[in-house]
Amino acid sequence: MQSREEAPRPRRLASPRGGRRPKRISKPSVSAFFTVAGGGSQGALRSQAQSFIAHNFKQLSRMGSVREESLADLSLAQLLSILRLDSLDIESERTVCHVAVQWLEAAPKERGPSAAEVFKCVRWTHFREEDQDYLEGLLTKPIVKKYCLDLIEGALQMRYGDKLCKALVLKPDSSSSCVVPTAENPPQRLGMCAKEMVIFFGHPRDPFLCYDPYSGDIYTMPSPLTSLAHTKTVTSSAVCVSPDHDIYLAAQPRKDLWVYKPAQNSWQQLADRLLCREGMDVAYLNGYIYILGGRDPITGVKLKEVECYNVQRNQWALVAPVPHSFYSFELIVVQNYLYAVNSKRMLYYDPGHNTWLNCASLKRSDFQEACVFNDEIYCICDIPVMKVYNPARGEWRRISNIPLDSETHNYQIVNHGQKLLLITSTTPQWKKNRVTVYEYDTREDQWINIGTMLGLLQFDSGFICLCARVYPSCLEPGQSFITEEDDARSESSTEWDLDGFSELDSESGSSSSFSDDEVWVQVAPQGNAQDHQGSL
Repeated sequence: MQSREEAPRPRRLASPRGGRRPKRISKPSVSAFFTVAGGGSQGALRSQAQSFIAHNFKQLSRMGSVREESLADLSLAQLLSILRLDSLDIESERTVCHVAVQWLEAAPKERGPSAAEVFKCVRWTHFREEDQDYLEGLLTKPIVKKYCLDLIEGALQMRYGDKLCKALVLKPDSSSSCVVPTAENPPQRLGMCAKEMVIFFGHPRDPFLCYDPYSGDIYTMPSPLTSLAHTKTVTSSAVCVSPDHDIYLAAQPRKDLWVYKPAQNSWQQLADRLLCREGMDVAYLNGYIYILGGRDPITGVKLKEVECYNVQRNQWALVAPVPHSFYSFELIVVQNYLYAVNSKRMLYYDPGHNTWLNCASLKRSDFQEACVFNDEIYCICDIPVMKVYNPARGEWRRISNIPLDSETHNYQIVNHGQKLLLITSTTPQWKKNRVTVYEYDTREDQWINIGTMLGLLQFDSGFICLCARVYPSCLEPGQSFITEEDDARSESSTEWDLDGFSELDSESGSSSSFSDDEVWVQVAPQGNAQDHQGSL
């Protein structure tokens, strides 16, 4: 047993599952998808190709310097079919306009006459105030001057002029004849409707909850583990989010890995992991998913092996093992390094050198939760103590204690829109958990209650939380989770039964169950919550 735990495993690759496309863009797949997206009789393939390009449109728009992989290689019909999609994952309509210009300038003589038709796909009404200089800059481009100067001038007048035009009508002597209607007010692209929300991951069989602590909006996201949870082959999950807000979920103790597809509100299964684990954690760093820690579910031996998933290639490998096994810990990313931290030690992984190194440990008797905020590691340790690690200085410091409640049995901290949030859960009544959200005021070094919701959760409410950018229009509404506060509080407190509590092990990525009759209540947030937001 001891020799197995200490012996490093050789590096090896796992074969990808046949027919499963990696999430990241690879050069061969991009060209192939461009070809398929152009049309043909296979509608399902065309739809799949358009969905792929729509989700990765922002990344593809930056690939103009690589000609064979650029959106500029699309035919006119292909380009128009993409630019007309509502499902483009973009944050600004400027991205669509940029791609249109990029495509025209790739072959100005051949494509110039189609400029007006291409620019009809741009939704000018959704340009922002700060985009005015960009639009004015388009007027200086030779291809715009020659083929569609009046159209761009009309777009500027419509969006930023004193009087709104009902339509953009080119002058009779214009070299291109086109009318661009604007009265119907085209919908925003999908990505422009995105919203960062706190996601609650509970029992694998139940849907996940997406919650905005400031507005009180609540939605549900399906769980990919529902069928497996009913067979009792999955007990919990570990989750992480990429900088592009891709959500990855790893099952425990199985080898399954999924990635969330927001536009379809569904999960895609990826290549199986190399090892079965329980008590592990997962993190994303520079195109790779790292899984470590925990123990073998059969032998109980704590594992030192570190699994690494290449997102682009859909393949797993073993990298340098950790010198110490980890259980009840957190795996987090700061800058370009991976940190594993628990109450007694902290290690960091340098992917460039494939090595693990020691750094200043927390040296506490208890460890609850950790997250990254402003490139520092915030840790809840001996409650109510909160300590912060600065990687640049290699030093720990202590900040204001978190709010203390003897009934609190779950503590989560998340980085939500550049605000540090503390999420706690107490059980004031039978099967009712009050979830309270606090925001940390960095200038005043204090925690501010921004809202509370009272819900019906099972006592084993060791849910885990993270923040991600999701699309509310693609999620299921969460109104069925909401009830009146007075109704929720009307039950007698004599029905309390605390025997069902289980010890939280959020560091291992474990999660616990929501009840079948789960209900959430939004209690009116404090009136000065928005003022506190603006002061941070």
